[in-house]
Amino acid sequence: MRIAVIADVHGNSLALEAVLHDIAHENPDLIVNLGDLVSGPFDPARSADIQMSLSAVTVAGNHERQLLTGGAGASDAYARPRLSEDHWKWLRSLPGTARLLDGRVFACHGSPAGGDLEYFLEDVSTGHARLDRPDAIRRRLVGAGDAQLVLCGHTHIPRVVVSDGVVIVNPGSVGMPAYDDDRPVAHVMEAGCPHARYALVAPSPSGWRVDLRAVPYDFEAAARQAEQAGRPEIAFGVRTGRMPC
Repeated sequence: MRIAVIADVHGNSLALEAVLHDIAHENPDLIVNLGDLVSGPFDPARSADIQMSLSAVTVAGNHERQLLTGGAGASDAYARPRLSEDHWKWLRSLPGTARLLDGRVFACHGSPAGGDLEYFLEDVSTGHARLDRPDAIRRRLVGAGDAQLVLCGHTHIPRVVVSDGVVIVNPGSVGMPAYDDDRPVAHVMEAGCPHARYALVAPSPSGWRVDLRAVPYDFEAAARQAEQAGRPEIAFGVRTGRMPC
């Protein structure tokens, strides 16, 4: 069973198309989509259409919840009027988590224990992301049951971490390689390059094999979309994988 894992598309259909083209060459058995699907200053409607057409296991992220509950963030505000009723119906249908392969795989947006806003693997107390302590990561595994593999998104930082024998994979962000936030403290998340990210995972006799992929695409065109939407900081991030100083 080969699984392609995508997360945090954020409405960037250009990045999504590039990733799906790469995935098609790999011919995985399953695609898992970890949420934050359409909220972003790019092309929310087209990205929704593409993701709805996939035969993917899709879970909701914090931005799906915020869209549905009237959150006023800039990315949600941009997406909301551009979505059709079919898009809204799809968003309302999405679960918060998923269990796959008889419980061997657990999929979530944030963390199993803390919901869609919790950073699973990162500590941002310094203002930049760094790998958190083993005991902190271990506590956030609660809720994953007997899963051998946990798939998470939300932080946009590609990582593979092992905690008590459980392999935890964050594929990184398809469409938004950098952002800033003021919760839980002011911080930036930076992947460091503009590539669209995803992961391929597969079981092997000695454990889970993980391949983190970085796919080039026309990020300049995506950056222009963000600029036209009035989000120059996101445009900078799309071009560079970093946030403006």
